[in-house]
Amino acid sequence: MDRRQFVFSIVAATALSAGARDGHAECGELTSNEFVRELYEKQARLHAANAPLAADEFHALFASDLRKLMQSPRRTPNNMPVGPLLNAFFGWGVLPGMEIKVEKLALVSGNHEGPATVGVDLNYRGESHRILVHAVRENEVWLVANIIYHNGKSLVSHYRGITAR
Repeated sequence: MDRRQFVFSIVAATALSAGARDGHAECGELTSNEFVRELYEKQARLHAANAPLAADEFHALFASDLRKLMQSPRRTPNNMPVGPLLNAFFGWGVLPGMEIKVEKLALVSGNHEGPATVGVDLNYRGESHRILVHAVRENEVWLVANIIYHNGKSLVSHYRGITAR
């Protein structure tokens, strides 16, 4: 194999892998990035309109393990101070009605067919925040398995802290 054939084979392999990566989109299925983008743009619109999802609709967006954890009995000590409220999608201190801009998304790990970790750049209160969304497929449906917020805390660790699990 000469140099020209080698370069051609590298270019062809790159093009084929890019085509394979987007294969789900061609079949009408969402990639991990597309799922996260649609989810976050919709949640930002609902949040700005102060129109939260019904509990069943909300829980249906999460993977089964996280959903069970979210619906577990709570254990809250009596002396626990009321601190910043957690918005499951955007993090602590994001109040209802606040405008949130979804700016940039990028695959951080995994692959477009899942499981994947997608980095989401958000802007609210004039500040940029980066969160990581762990997306998985269960029964051919994209779901959120965990969210790591800009402060390093996660949705799973939050619910483990307030439940008996």
